[in-house]
Amino acid sequence: MLDESLLDTPEALSEADRRGLLRGAAEAGARVRTAARHAAEAGVG
Repeated sequence: MLDESLLDTPEALSEADRRGLLRGAAEAGARVRTAARHAAEAGVG
């Protein structure tokens, strides 16, 4: 379970995420959003 108080302090959140899973998920989400935007601009989908 996520301790919501960690969201108030990026340093504490970073320490709690020892394997970098949150950063990886954020990066993957950014890639998906970029791909979706490029597809829309190209008229695909």
